[in-house]
Amino acid sequence: MTDEPQGLPRLYLTAWLALIAITAIEVSLILVFHIAPGLRAIFLIVLALMKASLIGAYYMNLRFERLAMAYIAAIPLILLVLMLVAVVPDAAVLLGRH
Repeated sequence: MTDEPQGLPRLYLTAWLALIAITAIEVSLILVFHIAPGLRAIFLIVLALMKASLIGAYYMNLRFERLAMAYIAAIPLILLVLMLVAVVPDAAVLLGRH
C-alpha cells in the first residue's frame, strides 16, 4: 500500500503533457513561423517562464508555496535585465551603433 494520493500520477502526466506542448510551440516558433527576431525572443522567454513555473509547481512540489514560485519566476527575469543592461551598451559600441 502506498501513501500517494490516487490522482498524483495523472497530475504528473498532465503537467508533462503541458511541458511537451509548450516545447512543441517553442520549436514551431523557430522552424515554422517566420516572425521578427525580437518578438520571437519575447515569446520564447515567456514560454520558458511558463515551463519553469510548471516544473517548479508540479515536480518540485512548490504548488502551494506562492513565495517560492514567485522567486522561481522573478529571479531569472531580474538576471536577464541585469545582463542586458551590462551587455547592450558594449555591443552597441562594438557594432558601431552608438
